Amino acid sequence: MDKTRCRNNLRDLVDGGDSQMARDWLPKIHQILDKLACPYIAVRGNHDPSAEYFYSVFERKDQFDISGVRFLIFDDPEQPGFCASRSGNQISRFKSARANFNGPIISLQHVPLFPPGMSESPYNYINAEQIIAEMKKYNILMFISGHYHKGIGHIHSQGINFIASPAVCVLPFKYMIIDIDDEKVTAAVDNLQIPSELGLIDRHVHTQFAYCSENMDVASILKIYKDFGLADVVFTEHSGQLYFDKDSFWTGQCYVKGLVGIEENVNRMPKYFELIKKNNVPAESIGLEVDFDYAGRPMIRAADRAKARFFIGSIHKLEEMWKEPVDWKLVEEEYLRRTQAILENGVNVLAHPFRMFHRSGSGVKRDLFEKVIKMLRQSKTAAEVNFHSQEAEAEFVEMCINSGVKLSLSSDCHNMYEVGELWPHLKMLEKIGVTNNDFSRILL
Repeated sequence: MDKTRCRNNLRDLVDGGDSQMARDWLPKIHQILDKLACPYIAVRGNHDPSAEYFYSVFERKDQFDISGVRFLIFDDPEQPGFCASRSGNQISRFKSARANFNGPIISLQHVPLFPPGMSESPYNYINAEQIIAEMKKYNILMFISGHYHKGIGHIHSQGINFIASPAVCVLPFKYMIIDIDDEKVTAAVDNLQIPSELGLIDRHVHTQFAYCSENMDVASILKIYKDFGLADVVFTEHSGQLYFDKDSFWTGQCYVKGLVGIEENVNRMPKYFELIKKNNVPAESIGLEVDFDYAGRPMIRAADRAKARFFIGSIHKLEEMWKEPVDWKLVEEEYLRRTQAILENGVNVLAHPFRMFHRSGSGVKRDLFEKVIKMLRQSKTAAEVNFHSQEAEAEFVEMCINSGVKLSLSSDCHNMYEVGELWPHLKMLEKIGVTNNDFSRILL
């Protein structure tokens, strides 16, 4: 069978048992998990609310079949020492699960199970040997659990894979990726926190004023960004979204009107700076993502520009792309003309280069890379490496490095979970041969 992945949460979703705080948080977590674009399975932990309340929020289902893999979910009684036991009736589920099913079977539960003496985990099932014997009898592929925050990654014994995933709730926010390819199992641990010694700054962070914000909040970001390994953040809200209403921005009318089309009753730029001031955002972290109209003019008033320290320039719509039929030669000419206008207006970073081409599915020609890099060098502007709703181009990034164009690694976050999400950037740089020692040379 093909490689299979799904998301499992095998440790406590909340900490507080049946406290009101825990009961209040569980539905919120359910709402977050429901946004996942893949199947997920939530398993109750010993710090979660009672089974009665937990399964009133999350559907109780003892068995899932996903992509040819059968998942068995157990909620076993706790034993002294935060261990667990599994009753005979529950153990017999291995037999019934195997009946008329030849694919991989995985046991999911909170407390870890390991062959006695084969792990450092202080937690185990008091009837571990009985459970393992039945798992071996019915060819159960894997036993995945949580509970032990340090985690125990992949012990293979008696044809069974035993795994305890690490805790994502404590620094450096570890998580595990388990790949199943037929009967072959691999498990790898990664961190959400980027290495703080790199001193990386996320210079493309949106706020609650973005029309495309999902749950952004300046106060919360200021509390958590260091936990994710960042040295700093820069708030860069869309100037077009602050000056214009949603309809004008999304339809592109703001790019036709430019600054002369601003209606003061919808202008939220003053409120943006009030929010910044209210949260005591340092001066060096106050920025704007400056939109440019179809004529190439910056959509930012001089008085507002004077209140910010950092600017990224962006193109969100190409007028020629909206015409039928599309003349791609004219599209490229418009793109280069407006990019040149951005770089002539003193921005620090060119935001998400070539995004419009990716979204149209047209792709980008190498000669366009070369033309943009030449303009970036002349203006001494950095190029943004951006993975938000797109794949950054490794070829373009490598060409920038070789040409002496500085890079800005940015999340372009519209959801709190994206703050400091720079791992794709780091992994791409690693693939093209960049080491940590190179960062001071190549990064803005």
